[in-house]
Amino acid sequence: MIQVDENVKVLTNQAGEPIRFSWRNGNYKVTSRPERWYSRRPWWLEARRAQRGIGSGVLEVEMWRLSAVKGVSSPSEFELLHSQADDGWQLVRVCG
Repeated sequence: MIQVDENVKVLTNQAGEPIRFSWRNGNYKVTSRPERWYSRRPWWLEARRAQRGIGSGVLEVEMWRLSAVKGVSSPSEFELLHSQADDGWQLVRVCG
């Protein structure tokens, strides 16, 4: 598993699921149904502490795991983070 943490451009379907993304001058096509879950944002890296009373929407981030291919290569697994606040996407990990 490789930690990446780079911004990517993502194209989604009408349900909001990733179907394509661009990373490091490559275009990737999603080949599996993406799995979505929510995880805690690493707030401890951004601030000394989280303010008491802030909601889960501030502390939780939307994550996606999917298989995708670049061109005719073999599929690899990727984890993407989606920031609903600014609709930004970040490639977090390449899993294989």
